[in-house]
Amino acid sequence: MKDIIKDNKGQISLEYILGSMIVILIISLISVPILITAMDYSNDIIDSINCKSELSKITDAIDFCYASGKGSKRIVYVDFNHDVDINFNNDGENGLASVYLNLSDTSKEIECSFDYPDLNENVHLSKGLNKIIVKWDEDSERIEINRII
Repeated sequence: MKDIIKDNKGQISLEYILGSMIVILIISLISVPILITAMDYSNDIIDSINCKSELSKITDAIDFCYASGKGSKRIVYVDFNHDVDINFNNDGENGLASVYLNLSDTSKEIECSFDYPDLNENVHLSKGLNKIIVKWDEDSERIEINRII
């Protein structure tokens, strides 16, 4: 009979593979929740910056109509990631536009000021692209903001 040489190289390779898989599993269990939390915070920052930028477009249109006087009109396209209610009010001498934004763990108010002091209204905008007309008619005493689409 032939002598069969027994070695344990196969068993060592199997133990190495199993040990590596356990280490990878432990690292995954620790890092995945951290990555998910980081992604949530990143999405919150992106939503806040987007909301501030879109709100700034609207307040710039208000400032344009106020500076141009009666008979001026500006059309603005804004794209929000969520449904929003924009509250236009004043603080005595300037106007203030504000949006309450629901983030992953809290809610935050985004504000943007404008020069026109007599605007007091609320505008609801849906998620996605919205067409806004900011106008100051010749026969009107105040600037109007209307959502078209």
